[in-house]
Amino acid sequence: MGKSHGYELAQALPPFGLGEMDLSLVYRTLRDMEAEGLIRSEWEPAEVSGPARRVYGLTSEGDRYLADWVNDLRGTDRFLHHFLQVYDDHMKEGTGEHH
Repeated sequence: MGKSHGYELAQALPPFGLGEMDLSLVYRTLRDMEAEGLIRSEWEPAEVSGPARRVYGLTSEGDRYLADWVNDLRGTDRFLHHFLQVYDDHMKEGTGEHH
């Protein structure tokens, strides 16, 4: 995964179902993640038309953390789909009641 500016990261959140987030919350979260060693940041040299900006990238520890978290989410997804399927089947058989 490449490096991104905080604003770019904030703009990438809505497709993941996180909606529009306050930029101060995004930057606070980035600082916390950096303190935990999950990401690292560095100053990008000032561009011709603007000030220097921080760019963020995953550390190897952050990459492992993300992979573990996604694996846990996939397990939760499988559990929920199974539960809902069993529930739906139960209700279709007429043995359950909706309250």
